[in-house]
Amino acid sequence: MSSNYIYRTAEKSDFDRILKFLAEHFYHEEPSIRASKIALEEWLPIFGEMTTSSLKLPISTVVTTEDGENIVAVLLNSMWSREEDEERMKHGNGKGDHDTSGYSEALQRFMTIVQKCHDEFWNLAPSDVNLVVYREISSVGKPWQRQGIATKMLSRNMSAARLHNVDGIVSATSSFANQTLLAKNGFQCLKEFPYSGIVSSNGDKLVETDDGSHGMRINFKRIEKSGNGPCEMEPPKSATFQNVATSVSS
Repeated sequence: MSSNYIYRTAEKSDFDRILKFLAEHFYHEEPSIRASKIALEEWLPIFGEMTTSSLKLPISTVVTTEDGENIVAVLLNSMWSREEDEERMKHGNGKGDHDTSGYSEALQRFMTIVQKCHDEFWNLAPSDVNLVVYREISSVGKPWQRQGIATKMLSRNMSAARLHNVDGIVSATSSFANQTLLAKNGFQCLKEFPYSGIVSSNGDKLVETDDGSHGMRINFKRIEKSGNGPCEMEPPKSATFQNVATSVSS
Protein backbone atom coordinates (compact mmCIF):
# COMPACT_ATOMS: atom_id res chain seq x y z
CA MET A 1 0.00 0.00 0.00
CA SER A 2 1.31 3.45 -0.89
CA SER A 3 2.86 5.45 1.95
CA ASN A 4 2.43 8.76 0.13
CA TYR A 5 -0.30 10.54 2.03
CA ILE A 6 -1.47 14.14 2.10
CA TYR A 7 -1.70 15.80 5.52
CA ARG A 8 -3.80 18.95 5.48
CA THR A 9 -5.95 21.17 7.65
CA ALA A 10 -9.56 20.04 7.78
CA GLU A 11 -12.12 22.42 6.28
CA LYS A 12 -15.86 22.77 6.76
CA SER A 13 -16.36 21.33 3.28
CA ASP A 14 -14.82 18.08 4.57
CA PHE A 15 -17.73 17.46 6.95
CA ASP A 16 -19.51 14.77 4.92
CA ARG A 17 -16.30 12.92 4.09
CA ILE A 18 -15.15 12.98 7.70
CA LEU A 19 -18.50 11.67 8.91
CA LYS A 20 -18.30 8.90 6.30
CA PHE A 21 -14.82 7.94 7.56
CA LEU A 22 -16.06 7.87 11.17
CA ALA A 23 -18.99 5.66 10.20
CA GLU A 24 -16.90 3.26 8.13
CA HIS A 25 -13.80 3.07 10.33
CA PHE A 26 -13.90 4.80 13.73
CA TYR A 27 -17.26 3.28 14.71
CA HIS A 28 -16.13 -0.26 13.90
CA GLU A 29 -12.47 0.01 14.96
CA GLU A 30 -12.33 2.19 18.10
CA PRO A 31 -12.32 -0.36 20.95
CA SER A 32 -14.62 1.35 23.46
CA ILE A 33 -17.12 2.42 20.78
CA ARG A 34 -17.13 -1.11 19.37
CA ALA A 35 -17.47 -2.62 22.85
CA SER A 36 -20.45 -0.41 23.68
CA LYS A 37 -22.53 -2.23 21.04
CA ILE A 38 -24.46 1.00 20.50
CA ALA A 39 -26.01 1.27 17.03
CA LEU A 40 -24.31 3.49 14.45
CA GLU A 41 -27.57 5.40 14.03
CA GLU A 42 -27.23 6.62 17.63
CA TRP A 43 -23.56 7.50 17.32
CA LEU A 44 -23.84 9.45 14.06
CA PRO A 45 -25.44 12.58 15.58
CA ILE A 46 -22.72 12.61 18.28
CA PHE A 47 -20.00 12.17 15.65
CA GLY A 48 -21.61 14.98 13.68
CA GLU A 49 -21.55 17.35 16.66
CA MET A 50 -17.92 16.51 17.39
CA THR A 51 -16.99 17.13 13.77
CA THR A 52 -18.86 20.43 13.62
CA SER A 53 -17.13 21.62 16.80
CA SER A 54 -13.75 20.61 15.39
CA LEU A 55 -14.21 22.52 12.14
CA LYS A 56 -14.85 25.91 13.77
CA LEU A 57 -11.11 26.66 13.84
CA PRO A 58 -8.33 25.48 11.49
CA ILE A 59 -6.79 23.13 14.05
CA SER A 60 -7.94 19.71 12.82
CA THR A 61 -6.20 17.40 10.37
CA VAL A 62 -7.36 15.04 7.66
CA VAL A 63 -5.03 12.61 5.96
CA THR A 64 -5.89 11.42 2.47
CA THR A 65 -4.48 9.12 -0.15
CA GLU A 66 -2.10 10.75 -2.64
CA ASP A 67 -4.91 11.38 -5.11
CA GLY A 68 -6.99 13.04 -2.39
CA GLU A 69 -9.88 10.67 -2.99
CA ASN A 70 -10.00 8.77 0.29
CA ILE A 71 -9.61 9.92 3.89
CA VAL A 72 -7.38 7.47 5.75
CA ALA A 73 -7.13 9.26 9.12
CA VAL A 74 -8.47 12.22 11.07
CA LEU A 75 -7.44 14.22 14.10
CA LEU A 76 -10.38 16.38 15.14
CA ASN A 77 -9.67 19.18 17.61
CA SER A 78 -11.78 21.77 19.35
CA MET A 79 -10.93 24.41 21.95
CA TRP A 80 -11.68 24.48 25.69
CA SER A 81 -11.60 27.70 27.71
CA ARG A 82 -11.47 27.69 31.51
CA GLU A 83 -13.46 30.93 31.69
CA GLU A 84 -16.17 29.73 29.33
CA ASP A 85 -16.48 26.36 31.07
CA GLU A 86 -16.69 27.93 34.50
CA GLU A 87 -19.48 30.16 33.21
CA ARG A 88 -21.22 27.14 31.70
CA MET A 89 -21.03 25.23 34.96
CA LYS A 90 -22.17 28.25 36.97
CA HIS A 91 -25.06 29.44 34.83
CA GLY A 92 -25.77 26.60 32.42
CA ASN A 93 -27.38 24.22 34.92
CA GLY A 94 -24.68 21.66 34.20
CA LYS A 95 -25.53 21.49 30.51
CA GLY A 96 -23.09 19.14 28.76
CA ASP A 97 -21.39 19.13 25.39
CA HIS A 98 -23.97 16.74 23.93
CA ASP A 99 -27.68 16.41 24.66
CA THR A 100 -28.26 12.67 25.00
CA SER A 101 -31.85 12.82 26.22
CA GLY A 102 -33.92 10.36 24.26
CA TYR A 103 -30.94 8.14 23.50
CA SER A 104 -30.36 4.62 24.80
CA GLU A 105 -29.19 4.04 28.37
CA ALA A 106 -25.89 2.65 27.08
CA LEU A 107 -25.06 5.80 25.11
CA GLN A 108 -26.10 8.07 27.98
CA ARG A 109 -23.84 6.18 30.42
CA PHE A 110 -20.94 6.24 27.97
CA MET A 111 -21.27 9.95 27.28
CA THR A 112 -21.45 10.68 31.01
CA ILE A 113 -17.83 9.53 31.24
CA VAL A 114 -16.85 11.68 28.25
CA GLN A 115 -18.53 14.69 29.89
CA LYS A 116 -16.78 14.01 33.21
CA CYS A 117 -13.44 14.26 31.39
CA HIS A 118 -14.40 17.79 30.33
CA ASP A 119 -16.02 18.92 33.57
CA GLU A 120 -13.19 17.69 35.83
CA PHE A 121 -10.26 18.73 33.66
CA TRP A 122 -9.89 22.27 34.98
CA ASN A 123 -9.69 21.05 38.58
CA LEU A 124 -6.91 18.66 37.60
CA ALA A 125 -4.91 21.00 35.36
CA PRO A 126 -2.40 23.53 36.71
CA SER A 127 -4.09 26.79 37.72
CA ASP A 128 -2.24 28.81 35.06
CA VAL A 129 -3.69 26.70 32.24
CA ASN A 130 -6.66 28.58 30.78
CA LEU A 131 -6.97 27.64 27.10
CA VAL A 132 -6.37 24.20 25.59
CA VAL A 133 -6.81 22.28 22.39
CA TYR A 134 -9.05 19.25 22.97
CA ARG A 135 -8.54 16.16 20.83
CA GLU A 136 -12.14 15.16 20.05
CA ILE A 137 -11.23 12.16 17.88
CA SER A 138 -7.95 10.71 16.67
CA SER A 139 -8.40 7.79 14.32
CA VAL A 140 -6.39 5.99 11.65
CA GLY A 141 -8.35 3.55 9.48
CA LYS A 142 -7.28 -0.05 10.03
CA PRO A 143 -5.93 -0.56 6.46
CA TRP A 144 -3.51 2.35 7.01
CA GLN A 145 -2.36 1.70 10.57
CA ARG A 146 1.25 1.04 11.68
CA GLN A 147 2.68 3.51 9.19
CA GLY A 148 3.37 6.36 11.62
CA ILE A 149 0.32 8.35 10.58
CA ALA A 150 -0.94 8.95 14.14
CA THR A 151 2.48 10.21 15.22
CA LYS A 152 2.69 12.60 12.26
CA MET A 153 -0.81 13.92 12.99
CA LEU A 154 0.20 14.52 16.60
CA SER A 155 3.28 16.51 15.52
CA ARG A 156 1.14 18.58 13.19
CA ASN A 157 -1.30 19.11 16.06
CA MET A 158 1.48 20.70 18.13
CA SER A 159 2.22 23.31 15.47
CA ALA A 160 -1.45 24.20 15.00
CA ALA A 161 -1.93 24.56 18.76
CA ARG A 162 0.95 26.99 19.09
CA LEU A 163 -0.53 29.29 16.46
CA HIS A 164 -3.56 29.79 18.71
CA ASN A 165 -1.50 30.59 21.81
CA VAL A 166 -2.97 27.78 23.88
CA ASP A 167 -1.52 26.49 27.14
CA GLY A 168 -1.67 22.81 26.28
CA ILE A 169 -3.39 19.88 24.63
CA VAL A 170 -5.88 17.59 26.36
CA SER A 171 -7.36 14.28 25.28
CA ALA A 172 -10.03 11.97 26.66
CA THR A 173 -8.10 8.93 25.45
CA SER A 174 -10.03 5.68 25.19
CA SER A 175 -7.92 3.15 23.25
CA PHE A 176 -4.74 1.45 24.44
CA ALA A 177 -2.96 2.45 21.22
CA ASN A 178 -3.67 6.16 21.70
CA GLN A 179 -2.92 5.99 25.41
CA THR A 180 0.46 4.48 24.58
CA LEU A 181 1.16 7.02 21.80
CA LEU A 182 0.45 10.00 24.04
CA ALA A 183 2.48 8.60 26.93
CA LYS A 184 5.47 8.16 24.62
CA ASN A 185 5.08 11.79 23.53
CA GLY A 186 5.09 13.26 27.01
CA PHE A 187 1.40 13.47 27.83
CA GLN A 188 0.52 12.88 31.47
CA CYS A 189 -2.52 10.98 32.63
CA LEU A 190 -4.40 13.18 35.09
CA LYS A 191 -7.20 10.75 35.83
CA GLU A 192 -8.70 7.51 34.58
CA PHE A 193 -12.35 6.55 34.55
CA PRO A 194 -12.52 2.71 34.48
CA TYR A 195 -14.84 1.17 31.93
CA SER A 196 -16.04 -1.09 34.74
CA GLY A 197 -17.87 1.99 36.04
CA ILE A 198 -20.05 2.24 32.93
CA VAL A 199 -22.93 0.10 34.07
CA SER A 200 -26.64 -0.14 33.40
CA SER A 201 -29.36 0.58 35.96
CA ASN A 202 -29.28 -3.16 36.65
CA GLY A 203 -25.55 -3.12 37.33
CA ASP A 204 -24.55 -4.82 34.06
CA LYS A 205 -21.24 -3.73 32.51
CA LEU A 206 -21.87 -1.87 29.27
CA VAL A 207 -18.30 -1.58 27.96
CA GLU A 208 -15.74 -4.41 28.01
CA THR A 209 -12.89 -3.66 25.61
CA ASP A 210 -10.63 -6.17 23.88
CA ASP A 211 -7.54 -4.02 23.23
CA GLY A 212 -6.00 -3.90 26.71
CA SER A 213 -7.47 -0.55 27.73
CA HIS A 214 -9.17 -0.41 31.11
CA GLY A 215 -10.64 3.06 31.14
CA MET A 216 -10.89 6.49 29.58
CA ARG A 217 -7.96 8.72 30.51
CA ILE A 218 -7.69 12.48 30.72
CA ASN A 219 -4.25 13.11 29.20
CA PHE A 220 -2.61 16.52 29.16
CA LYS A 221 0.54 18.11 27.83
CA ARG A 222 1.59 21.67 28.48
CA ILE A 223 2.84 23.88 25.69
CA GLU A 224 5.74 26.03 26.80
CA LYS A 225 6.04 29.16 24.69
CA SER A 226 9.31 31.08 24.62
CA GLY A 227 9.56 34.08 22.32
CA ASN A 228 9.61 33.16 18.65
CA GLY A 229 11.56 29.96 19.17
CA PRO A 230 10.35 26.41 18.65
CA CYS A 231 7.45 25.19 20.72
CA GLU A 232 8.52 22.97 23.59
CA MET A 233 6.02 20.62 25.16
CA GLU A 234 6.22 19.67 28.81
CA PRO A 235 3.96 17.69 31.15
CA PRO A 236 1.98 19.62 33.77
CA LYS A 237 4.04 20.73 36.75
CA SER A 238 1.58 19.94 39.49
CA ALA A 239 -0.68 17.13 38.37
CA THR A 240 -0.90 13.62 39.75
CA PHE A 241 -2.45 10.53 38.23
CA GLN A 242 -5.78 9.43 39.64
CA ASN A 243 -7.65 6.21 39.01
CA VAL A 244 -11.20 6.57 40.27
CA ALA A 245 -13.65 3.71 39.97
CA THR A 246 -16.59 5.96 39.27
CA SER A 247 -19.93 4.36 38.52
CA VAL A 248 -22.19 6.20 36.12
CA SER A 249 -25.23 4.15 36.96
CA SER A 250 -26.65 6.88 39.16
